[in-house]
Amino acid sequence: MTAKKTIFSIFIIFALLLTACGSSSSPSGADEPWVNFVPSRPDSVRDYPLEPVSGKTVFEYFKDEKILVGWNLGNTLDAHSNGIAGETNWGNPAINQDLLNGVKAAGFDIVRIPITWMGYIGMGPEHRIASSRLQRAADVVDMAHKAGLKVIINLHHDGSSPMIGKDDGWLSVARASKNSRDYERITHQFARVWDQIAAYFQNYGDWLIFESMNEIHDGGWGHSTDFKMFPHLQTDIVNKWNQVFTDRVRASGGNNAERFLLIPAYCTIPEQTLASSFVLPKDSTPDKLIVTFHYYYPHEFSIEARRATWGTDAEKQRVDRDFAPFKSKYVDNNIPVIIGEAGAALQSGDAARQAQARQSRYEYISHVFATAAKYGLIPVYWDNGSTSGSGEKFGIFDRRSGRPNSEESASLITMMVNAVR
Repeated sequence: MTAKKTIFSIFIIFALLLTACGSSSSPSGADEPWVNFVPSRPDSVRDYPLEPVSGKTVFEYFKDEKILVGWNLGNTLDAHSNGIAGETNWGNPAINQDLLNGVKAAGFDIVRIPITWMGYIGMGPEHRIASSRLQRAADVVDMAHKAGLKVIINLHHDGSSPMIGKDDGWLSVARASKNSRDYERITHQFARVWDQIAAYFQNYGDWLIFESMNEIHDGGWGHSTDFKMFPHLQTDIVNKWNQVFTDRVRASGGNNAERFLLIPAYCTIPEQTLASSFVLPKDSTPDKLIVTFHYYYPHEFSIEARRATWGTDAEKQRVDRDFAPFKSKYVDNNIPVIIGEAGAALQSGDAARQAQARQSRYEYISHVFATAAKYGLIPVYWDNGSTSGSGEKFGIFDRRSGRPNSEESASLITMMVNAVR
């Protein structure tokens, strides 16, 4: 068989596979196994008083509550090692109330709490989440609420694919796109995990937002050969998972019929979030969906810390070009947009390089956050708690005291908060 015929045959097989999986733009069909699955006992509900909800559209709620800027509690509940999530695995201390109080006092309105669940999910078909994991997630959510913050929780590194052919998590779009049994198995687990998270938090008010997943891709960040050849094989699955997420949350009881839901596209990157292949789920409750993407451009400056300079007119204009389409496509249609992760890493080097990188970091963060506000987008700073070593150094708060961890961090916090007001 020729190479062209082989490629064509693979395409036909995958197209048939996705047809069998169902349309990504319609609610979960009754013929899909996870829809009619009934667990052997009801999913746990946290002993928490049923709170009132606002009854507002999400656009009205964000406007009335003045939700303008946020912060990520990164590399903590999302940390993991050897397939098991662990709060202190990546060097950060256990979360405490002082930290969340400090974040609120600094001027942030909303906190994104990334959570990795793997290692605490039981075997199928029940896929029971350990009560200890649900309890700890609730403890941290309660701390944030007590501090006066709105809250986002998600599935984070459960979908981590650091490189082609390697999955750190179970929520693998690469496997799901190549095998119908893997697709069904993974989607069933995804549905069951959200069944339980939604049930557990069903009494919480609409200040608690659910985000379906984080940065789902096949390890190539949209540049793999598989993705370039047949992008819809993966983007359609992400759309489908967003639909399953929406359906399961809405069906789970309590306040979840009214809950605001945060919806990412493939990779959670701007290009995919604006692409025609990204389809928002059909929702039984209208005007409750939020769109999200992450912003680390240019990578060599923002996240890789390989370049110390940023701030030319062309670089600033690029931020405008990147953000403006979100206003016309979403914000002008009363769909809020959260930039779920953004920021620039602290850089090291000789004194001259550090001074240049510091000034560029000030300019970058101030400009990105101000431009986000200009177009009605809500930026959420990525803080992984790190300030030293060779990794990505995004830490700006002392994780024990809740105070800025340096004078530079204090200045950055003031800049980003003032940029959106």
